[in-house]
Amino acid sequence: MNSSKIGLLTIGQSPREDVVPEIIPLFLSHIKIVEAGLLDELNPGEIEHLKPKSGETPLVTRLRDGSQVQLSEKKVNSLMPGVLDSMKTKLNVSAVGVLCTNDFQKKQFPFPVIFLFDYLKFLITRVLQIKNLGVVVPLEDQIKMVRKKWEKDKVIVEVKSPYAEGKNWEEIAQIFIQEKAEAIILDCIGYNIKDRQEILSLLSVPVFLPRVLLATAINQLF
Repeated sequence: MNSSKIGLLTIGQSPREDVVPEIIPLFLSHIKIVEAGLLDELNPGEIEHLKPKSGETPLVTRLRDGSQVQLSEKKVNSLMPGVLDSMKTKLNVSAVGVLCTNDFQKKQFPFPVIFLFDYLKFLITRVLQIKNLGVVVPLEDQIKMVRKKWEKDKVIVEVKSPYAEGKNWEEIAQIFIQEKAEAIILDCIGYNIKDRQEILSLLSVPVFLPRVLLATAINQLF
């Protein structure tokens, strides 16, 4: 089988040592992974300019040094098409998987771009037909955005950053049980397999981990 070169784009800086090494073993042997980051070519001052202003939706990501940074969803949206086109041209990839679960404003690309939100929405809405959805996000400021993004009969949102200390999974699981959540989304690429295993052991409903879902989608497509 011919090899396929697939790009993974983080909205932070590459390499994503907290994400990619964990999912590399999940890819089929003929798939070669290369990484790029939306912030790779930017200096600290330029990154500071991308932080959300009052009223702007925040996204959270990771820098190369392991620190957490918040970015304006609007500004990330404006940068993404140029970076995706550059990955295709400079890295010669067959497709790009975006390491973020946000519902980005998408334009048409002349090559496949995999946005995780689209896959998650299909599973939740079309396959499982979930009405009461539990969601875990990194930031309090994302709660309103997440409820609008998923538009279920009931969306129960809990906050736990994958990059900092916070609530434990047992506390969060108990809230989802009390609220009768029918499925859980760990709605950030930063949550890892251990996070999923911890909360899954406390629940009896599906728990979706975006990074694993992305690897599965790429394997199916290529």
